[in-house]
Amino acid sequence: MEAVTFKNYVWDVAGILRLPADFDPSRQYAAIVCVHPAGGVKEQTGGLYAEKLAAQGFVTLAYDATFQGDSTGEPRHLENPNMRVEDVSAAIDYLSTLPYVDKERIGVLGICAGGGYATNATVIDSRIKALGTVSAVNYGQMYRHGWDNTAKPQDCLALRDLAAAARSAEANGEPTQYLPTVPDDRENAAKIHPDFAEAYDYYRTPRAQHRNAPGKLTTRSLAQLVTYDAFNNVELFLTQPVQIIAGSMAGTRWMSEDLFRRAASKNKDLLVVEGGTHMAMYDQPAMVEAAVGKLAPFFKTHL
Repeated sequence: MEAVTFKNYVWDVAGILRLPADFDPSRQYAAIVCVHPAGGVKEQTGGLYAEKLAAQGFVTLAYDATFQGDSTGEPRHLENPNMRVEDVSAAIDYLSTLPYVDKERIGVLGICAGGGYATNATVIDSRIKALGTVSAVNYGQMYRHGWDNTAKPQDCLALRDLAAAARSAEANGEPTQYLPTVPDDRENAAKIHPDFAEAYDYYRTPRAQHRNAPGKLTTRSLAQLVTYDAFNNVELFLTQPVQIIAGSMAGTRWMSEDLFRRAASKNKDLLVVEGGTHMAMYDQPAMVEAAVGKLAPFFKTHL
């Protein structure tokens, strides 16, 4: 395991590179980029899956998104989907410079919003030879249709206006405005959806709490997020092999099913893990093992 830094334009992206236990620098290995959820950092679920896949013989790279975690960029905690997608390609740029990485065998795994960004990156960047997602969230779909596909799209128009107002205020000298990405109150979160209560458990308690993941984003991010579509053009361009994984009880399961239905790939599979919630797929041992049990052979076959 090695701390590394690579560039996304002018910003420094901080990552953790993991090598197989039997690593031989004279060999070439398949590599997997692991993309963390919105509001997360590389030390959480992205790093966990990177560790599990390195144990299966892959070189893996988990990193903090630009503007987040140990990576540079201002304003802090900006969640710009286009930059998040560019992070993935920047990670591949970096891996392609390593002599022990086979440039023709690079894949991407994304969790939650990272799954949406990984999908969008795979549509754009044909260097990605295989795509895996766990609890995938298309952030734009989520804002327009709700966590569990029950919202009215028109309701998100107010969020776009809120972002515009924040930008104007900040341009006139006011401090950067932020909104929470994780509930502050578990009881109230549970009334909205069980997944939100578990988000509190994951991000706000010792279960996975991290100093670099305060659970907020810049208000200005909303303008890009509500208008974004991570699955845009997957019917045409998502031709690489795809392994999609979702929990049977996840409110977001519908987005994984939507991606599976629409992807152009002729080699695609959807695994629904019985009893899995959205967040259980992040770190609960039985759920993670079920996911890795599918992902490892998938990547070995297609990388």
